[in-house]
Amino acid sequence: MQMLSDRHAVVGEIGAGHLRFAVADIDELVIDHYVNFKTSDFDSIELALDAYFKSLPGQPGKISLAVAGDVADNQARTSHLSWTFSAKELQNAFAIPIVRLMRDIDAVSSCVPTLPLHEFEKLTGPSPQSGPKGVVLLDRDLEAAMVAPNQQGWTVLRGRAGEMSFGADSDEELLLAQAMRHGTGRIALKRVLTSTGLTALYDALRLRSGLDAPSWSAFDIARAALSAEPDPIAHDALRHFANWLARFAGDLAAAYGAEGGIYLSGSLAIELREILRSEAFVESFSAAGGPDGFTRNVPVYLVTATNLALRGAALAIS
Repeated sequence: MQMLSDRHAVVGEIGAGHLRFAVADIDELVIDHYVNFKTSDFDSIELALDAYFKSLPGQPGKISLAVAGDVADNQARTSHLSWTFSAKELQNAFAIPIVRLMRDIDAVSSCVPTLPLHEFEKLTGPSPQSGPKGVVLLDRDLEAAMVAPNQQGWTVLRGRAGEMSFGADSDEELLLAQAMRHGTGRIALKRVLTSTGLTALYDALRLRSGLDAPSWSAFDIARAALSAEPDPIAHDALRHFANWLARFAGDLAAAYGAEGGIYLSGSLAIELREILRSEAFVESFSAAGGPDGFTRNVPVYLVTATNLALRGAALAIS
C-alpha cells in the first residue's frame, strides 16, 4: 500500500461509546474519509485502527488521537473502557513513525480560538475581550480548560473540573443531591453535570413524585422536556441542570478571569441548546459572579461546530 502524503494524517476521537476516525489535511485542517464506529464492536484500539486503515487508499505516516481519559507520557487510559495504549505501541503495531496522543479536552480547547463566528452561538454577554477563554466539554464526562493567549498563539491549561464538589444552593437541591449520591462522602461535579448526571437527576425527581424511573438516556430526557407536549418532570430536570451548569460556568469564568468568554461544547451542550438560551440560565450565570458582577462582562457561547476533537487532533500534529 502506498503512503498518504506528508500533509495528511489519520485523526481520531476515542470516546466512551464511539470511535471517530478521519483523514485530515493538516495544512488546511479539513477532514475526509470520516467514519463513526461503536466501541462495543472492538476489543482494542489496534483492532479499530486496523479496520479503518483497510478502508483507506494509502498508509498513513501520522496518527493523532484525542482520548476521553487520561494521557501522560504518551500513554493513554480511557475513562469508560478497559483500554490502555501508548504511542510507541501504535508506532510498532502499524509501522507509523509519528503518533500523537492527547486528552479530548486539549484537542477541543486548542481548536476553539481558530473557529469562525458561524460555528458559535452567543447565549449571553457582551463582545469578548482578548483575555483567557474558558472551555467546557459536556458529555459523558465533564472537562474544562483555560485557553490563554501567548506570543505564538494560545496555550491550553486544563484542570480536573469534574473532581470539584457540587454545592447545593437550597433545601430542594440538597435533597436532590442526596438522592443522586453514589455511596458516602462529597458529590463531585462529574456525577452531576454529565449525561449520566442528568439521568440520575431525572430519576431522582420521578422517584420523589412516586413514579418509577424509566431508564431514559440524557438525550431522551432532553427531547421529552422540549417536545410539543413536554414531560413536566423532564422539564424540571433540565431547569435544575441548566441552573447548575450556569453556576459552574460562572465560577469557572471567575476562577480563570475568562474575559475572552466561556465556550460550552460537546454533544450534551448542543442537545440542551433550547434550555441554555433561557433567561433562567442567563440569570444564574450572571449571579454566579457575586456582588461585583464580574460574570456580567463575560460572554457565554455554545460551540456548534462538529467533529471538534478531530479538528483539534489535526491542529496538534500540523
